[in-house]
Amino acid sequence: MTRALQLRGTAGDAWGTVGGGRHRTRVPHLLAALVLAWAMALSMSPVAAHADDVDLTPGPTVVADSDSPTGYTGHFVYYDPDATSVRFVADILLRNWADPTDPTIYQPSQYRPGLMRGGGAYDVEMTNAGDGYWVTDVPLAAGANQYWFYVDDDTSLWVTDPANSPIYAPDGLTGTARRAFNKVNVPYDAEKQNYAPMAAREIENPRPDSAKGTWSYVPIQIGTTTRTMGVYLPPGYDPNRAEPYKTIYMQHGGGQDQSDWMNIGSVPVIMDNLIQDGSTEPAVVITTATNYLGSPAEGYPNLRNVVIPFVESHYNVSTRALDRAFAGLSAGSIVTANLINHDPTAFGYYGPWSGGMRVDNATPNLAAPYILFGGGAWDFGLPNPAQVAALDNAVVENVVVSGAHDFNAWNQLFTTFARDYLWHPEAFLADEISVLKESVASTSLNRGNRNALTAKLDRAYELLTRDSAGTLGLLEAFVAQVHQLEGDGKLTDEQAAELVGTAEKVIVNVGYWQ
Repeated sequence: MTRALQLRGTAGDAWGTVGGGRHRTRVPHLLAALVLAWAMALSMSPVAAHADDVDLTPGPTVVADSDSPTGYTGHFVYYDPDATSVRFVADILLRNWADPTDPTIYQPSQYRPGLMRGGGAYDVEMTNAGDGYWVTDVPLAAGANQYWFYVDDDTSLWVTDPANSPIYAPDGLTGTARRAFNKVNVPYDAEKQNYAPMAAREIENPRPDSAKGTWSYVPIQIGTTTRTMGVYLPPGYDPNRAEPYKTIYMQHGGGQDQSDWMNIGSVPVIMDNLIQDGSTEPAVVITTATNYLGSPAEGYPNLRNVVIPFVESHYNVSTRALDRAFAGLSAGSIVTANLINHDPTAFGYYGPWSGGMRVDNATPNLAAPYILFGGGAWDFGLPNPAQVAALDNAVVENVVVSGAHDFNAWNQLFTTFARDYLWHPEAFLADEISVLKESVASTSLNRGNRNALTAKLDRAYELLTRDSAGTLGLLEAFVAQVHQLEGDGKLTDEQAAELVGTAEKVIVNVGYWQ
């Protein structure tokens, strides 16, 4: 089933960060309006005419601003004495999430409640403030806002903000091969932003009072070469915990590497916050670079034979496939689909996002894992919902969030995956049970027979997470009753086939992991 998600969330105290990670310098509390000695114009980018009136501290500064339509303004300073021009670029143009029929792409200065990031790249010439300093101001809304620079109009090189750089993997991409996604986190203004899906984006913002996990790049030997993988360990990670942790593998897209989910993807921050909220289990998160996983045609043998064994021997994590998840964005979605098609039982949960629909319905054991398709509403890689629905041999969900082919969508998808779907088979199987109940209700069976079939389904779903044997027994009894009713002429062959087919898919799924 395809779902358009309005991410839930509540607005907490206002606060901000420079850079927005555990490794960044935190900006003081912004509930009280900050007064800076520079004049701002909220339209596009002009700043005060005299450099002496402008804060020239390199990097981003988030300012509580009563004149901003979002309540906050981002002040960006780039220093390069050799540049002849600098463009500030950010995936912060807006679309109307409240009214998807609206085709307008809105500027940040046009923010109003109901608009969300997802309109593509805002691209503006920065103002030369003299002495090598380039400045611009722009209204920003809640969550992780991504930006980069083009220097001297060279659009082949996405320039990292040297005053607010992501922490890149030492063996990662460089130069024109690397898409630089700097991040600045912005609070939620309940009065001006005033939109629950925007409030939910605060899950991407570090909380001063939350317990923090740790993350780093860990060396791993791939053949004769030493590479690295990103490793997030949850707050209070205990190498001797009696119950091993579950593991989430996150794969990057094109122009990215193992760095991006840990930086602009905000995985460590989101996990810290969800764990604090009790909304997800503490889990270890692994990021790898696609270029060392091995041949796609062979199911990425270095992932299966090197990375996973390394993780499971060096960290206190479960070795059960059901306790492993794998998700990826764009090109990483293709990796995810290739893994499913090669062996869907290697992981219990998959997330192919923004890469279309590439899963083969004829793959053996396809009903075993739980698959969450997803993408942004304005995403050219959004999976086709009809194609996803046609995967009748798989247990799937399909979600659409606000955003385009960008981290505005992917951060939300990770939040949704970790909070609402991971380690929750019932979240995936709810639709199958609902379809069965609706199909039963549409028959001409008498009330007693309908109630008997429906009661089995309700009880089977109730037992799903704590007694899989009980669930299987009830579903098998359901199938037997359907066959009996078919034999008695009370159900047509077509009705019985539809009911049995769906029930048997659930039986295969639950039975595989029992």
